[in-house]
Amino acid sequence: MWLVFDVDGVLIDTSESYDVATKLTAEYFLSKLGKTIEIPLDAIRELRRKGSFPDDFKLSEAIIIGALTGDLKDFVNEFPLGAGVEWVRDKFGVALDGCEIRRVFNTYYLGTIYENRLFDYPGLWRLEKPLVDVNLLREASKHFRLGVVTGRDSLEMELAERIIGFRFEHVVTRDVIEKPDPRALYLITKGESAVYIGDSGSDEVMVKEYRKIYGDVKFFKVGRDVKDVNEAINFILLVSVR
Repeated sequence: MWLVFDVDGVLIDTSESYDVATKLTAEYFLSKLGKTIEIPLDAIRELRRKGSFPDDFKLSEAIIIGALTGDLKDFVNEFPLGAGVEWVRDKFGVALDGCEIRRVFNTYYLGTIYENRLFDYPGLWRLEKPLVDVNLLREASKHFRLGVVTGRDSLEMELAERIIGFRFEHVVTRDVIEKPDPRALYLITKGESAVYIGDSGSDEVMVKEYRKIYGDVKFFKVGRDVKDVNEAINFILLVSVR
């Protein structure tokens, strides 16, 4: 059986990295447009929870457009479950330069290891902390095949493995297929029995679409079905390993 993980918010605490990089990126673009708007981290986290965003560049774009076009709190409250940046573009008739968003975001997130940075910045990835007990991962690897489906690219995944202290042999990053495309999960499982542990709207959409095409996969959503990834792993070990 496969045990497959999302990374951000599941294996790693990114509340001081990706969320803050999204905030700083949005505020950077808004200031360039002459708007002084502070973006609350709660708005970013709620939109991440509700929406389906393959990466934080598109999440940043949605936040920027939402802040430009009215009250950000109302925008987040009205955002449909499972929708993505395409819904925002269609609703407001606005799209932003994704390449420029990527460059600004990576300047904040990757910092000095990003060659194309706009300015020197330490890199918010350095503030990330593991959420998973690495000893639990090692125990789980004795009984299950472990994999990762993540919105990170290959470099960001290497940083995550460094922080966790564990290397996954089976990984699908956004370089290969972007979530919520269910093929990302199928590349790992090949339709075999699996449990997926995630935390976002994108994870829910991916699992829902996977079930339509490839068959059943069990799903634990952190923050709803379980308190954290460690509770999920402990439960799976308890019921699966005799």
